[in-house]
Amino acid sequence: MLALPFGMGCSSGPPSTRFLVEVAITAKANRNSPVPMTMVAVQDAKLFDQIIKLTAKQWYEQREQMRRDFPSGTAFTEWDWEFVPGQAPPPMVVEVDGKAVGAVIFANYRSAGDHRFRIGPQRRMRVDLGDDDLVVSPLDAPEE
Repeated sequence: MLALPFGMGCSSGPPSTRFLVEVAITAKANRNSPVPMTMVAVQDAKLFDQIIKLTAKQWYEQREQMRRDFPSGTAFTEWDWEFVPGQAPPPMVVEVDGKAVGAVIFANYRSAGDHRFRIGPQRRMRVDLGDDDLVVSPLDAPEE
C-alpha cells in the first residue's frame, strides 16, 4: 500500500498532500489525437486494489458506474485533463486528501495497453505522454 507524504492540511483529519505535475506530450501522441488523462486518488484500500488492476480503457468505461457506486465522493477523487499533441501545458498543482491510500494516472490512448501508472511517494513528477504510452518520472525537489 502507498503511504503518501503529507504537506499541509486541516485539523479534522490527516493533512493533504500537494503534488506538482508537469506534463510533456509528443507531437504525434495518440495517433495525433488529444489524450484524456485522469489522476485518481483513492481513500479506500479495497477499492484501490480494484482500480490499480484496471487498464485506462476499463477505467474510462467503468468510472461512471463507480461514481454511482460511491456517490459520497469520499472513496476516491479524480482530476481530469485533456492534452493536445505538441501542447506545452503549464505545471499543475494537485492537492490530494490525506486519507488517500494510493493514486494512479490513466491516459486514454487509442493503442492497446494498460496506459496507467501508479503514483509513488514523490511530490513532484513529470508525465510524458509519448506517441503510444505514458511514463511518469519523479522530479528533483526544489532547492530551498
